[in-house]
Amino acid sequence: MMNALRRTWRRSLGLTCSPLRVVPVLLVAGVLAVPGPGRAQERPVSEVRQRIERLRQDGSISISGVTVHRSSILVELYEGAGFAPIWTGPNAAVDLTEAIRDAAADGLDPADYHLAAIEALGTEAGDAAVGADLDILRSDALLRLSHDLRYGKVDQTDPTAGRNLSRPLIALGGADSLRRIVRSGRVGFALAELRPSHFVYRGLTAGLAELRVVEERGGWERIPPGPALRVGSVDPRVAVLRGRLVHEGDFARTFAEDEDVFDLNLETAVKSFQHRHGLNEDGVVGPATLAELNVPVGRRIEQLRVNLERARWLTPDLPDTFVAVNIAGAKVYLVRDNVVVHEARAVVGQTWTRTPVFQATMRYIDLNPTWTVPPGIVHEILANVGRDPEYLGRTQMRVIDRAGRPVQVSAVEISQYSAEGFPYVFRQDPGPANPLGRIKFIFPNSYNVFLHDTPARYLFEKEQRTFSHGCIRVQDPFRLAELILNQPGRWNRDSLLAATGHGTTMTIPLPTPIPVLVLYWTASADLHGELHSIATSTGGMPPC
Repeated sequence: MMNALRRTWRRSLGLTCSPLRVVPVLLVAGVLAVPGPGRAQERPVSEVRQRIERLRQDGSISISGVTVHRSSILVELYEGAGFAPIWTGPNAAVDLTEAIRDAAADGLDPADYHLAAIEALGTEAGDAAVGADLDILRSDALLRLSHDLRYGKVDQTDPTAGRNLSRPLIALGGADSLRRIVRSGRVGFALAELRPSHFVYRGLTAGLAELRVVEERGGWERIPPGPALRVGSVDPRVAVLRGRLVHEGDFARTFAEDEDVFDLNLETAVKSFQHRHGLNEDGVVGPATLAELNVPVGRRIEQLRVNLERARWLTPDLPDTFVAVNIAGAKVYLVRDNVVVHEARAVVGQTWTRTPVFQATMRYIDLNPTWTVPPGIVHEILANVGRDPEYLGRTQMRVIDRAGRPVQVSAVEISQYSAEGFPYVFRQDPGPANPLGRIKFIFPNSYNVFLHDTPARYLFEKEQRTFSHGCIRVQDPFRLAELILNQPGRWNRDSLLAATGHGTTMTIPLPTPIPVLVLYWTASADLHGELHSIATSTGGMPPC
């Protein structure tokens, strides 16, 4: 019986020699195949150490054609682990690869996070050198993706600068915390915590996903040029228009008796599209609306990707209450407790005097403001005086010295100066000709830019509102002031207007200073997820 069992065991192993002769062979093979005590652990540590030391010395290393740049947190990550590999658990590696692929949903490019190299090296398991390369690539990819989700890929203050990986990754912490996250396998959860949660960001990512589906299906059909389309128009292009408006949710597909007839339902859909694209909401498909309808879907996708980057810059630190100026859309918004409580049209800077992007704090409001002519506009005043000697008196413009004292000087004398050498200051008194109108909102800044009223209110009716020297003219400024002051028992629209009737300048301090964000966004989303996009460039800045 025993011999039979032995013969069966030998056959199952494919052995022809006796078991007693096999055992020493197996023991010898085991001694040759298995490193001595600690050697299996020493080689991966040595491989990682070599790469980190070379990285620290040279500033970068190349792994599978990918350049890994030195950062203090990457070096500390491995120094604190004694240079041992940290991606030893299966869950963390799978989580990371999935998160890199999912970065496309945030408008990021998975290729920026070494996806191809990581996947290629992952198939070459077993070699310590390959394992060290893969471990470091994964760590660098995690740092890059963490940084880009938290701060944005591009530095908004210096687009040419590289990533600053020394900045704190709030949800991930420092090197010790990051190492624990990797070893715990909770990489996906930690990365999700870095993604902005603001409704604008969520709306943009949802819109991006929808537009990519449209792109995969071939995009939307271009509407041919022709006469303006409006209610009552009968034109084969109307059917194309219906299909186009379905793509972005402005129009629900219905079975009209005649697809070529422009009806009231279609007019409502056109107005919805115009509202979302900053156009005059007249329900007519004229040249401007047609141009927006024919912006290719790929272009819209790039808009959303660029503005998702802007959202990563801004939304994590966005206050609950603030005034926002969107230069691209020429709009002013008041947000209180994360709800838009007021929206108004604005007039912003021309191409050569564009409104700058910045942040400041509004501290007070001036009623019946004076206007001190900034240096950049002095040449225009001098030219007006040269053409019309009565210009200063007619416009209630005074000449003062640098100390604010009135100067008696004739128009002839003034016209002899150039703007560069002009020794005085022009200041216009309150009145109907004052370009600041009857109210001014002050948020001190180095650009000398503020919000104000204007006597040229007809400009608010235009679709492209780039007419100022950089300041922001706002429609219905007294309603905005009423809401900002938030003191209905003392300051409402009527009492503010009454106060301007005295003709003297009056300063009203804000009970609570409010942040002002002057931004350039060509795509955004509202609280309900409705997507707003602007294709054309305004303010002299890039259209994206």
